[in-house]
Amino acid sequence: MPISRQLLRPAGMGFIFCSFVLAILINLLPWQATAMNFSPDFVALLIIYWALNQPRRVGVACAFFLGVLMDVANGNILGQHALAYSIIAYLALVRQRQLAIFPFWQQALIACALLLLSQAIMVCIRSIMGEPFVGWGYFTGSLFAAILWPPFSNLMLMYQRKDAPDEL
Repeated sequence: MPISRQLLRPAGMGFIFCSFVLAILINLLPWQATAMNFSPDFVALLIIYWALNQPRRVGVACAFFLGVLMDVANGNILGQHALAYSIIAYLALVRQRQLAIFPFWQQALIACALLLLSQAIMVCIRSIMGEPFVGWGYFTGSLFAAILWPPFSNLMLMYQRKDAPDEL
C-alpha cells in the first residue's frame, strides 16, 4: 500500500500580494478601532507567516514597505509600523530554517513573541513622541494571534498543498 505524500507548491507572487491586500483591508476596517485591543495585526501576522514559508519572496524590504503603507493608511507616526515590521521580519528570517520545521503550536508561541515585540516597539515610539501609554490591554491582540496561528497556517497551506505521485 503506497504512503500518501504531500508536496508544497511555491506560492505565487499574486497569491502573496492578494493576501497582503486582504490583511491591509482587514486592518483598516472600522471595527478595528473599537476592537483594537482584541484584534491582531493581520499584516504583521502575514509578514511572519510569509517570512517563514517564502523567505526569498517576503523579506525585510517588503515588511518595511508594508509598514510605511500601514503608517500612511492609519495616519500614525511615519515609520513606527515600518520599523516594527522590519525588525520582526528580520528576526523571523534569521531563524527561518529552524522555525519552519517547528510544529504549529511552537510557531504560534514564536509568532506571539514577535507580535508582542512589534507592539512594544510601536508603544515605545509613541511614548517617545509624547503620547500616553495605551494600557496593557493593547497587547492582547498578540495572544489572539497565537490562538489563530494553527488554523491560519493550515488555511494558508491549503493553497500550496498537492498530492505527490505514488511512484516516489
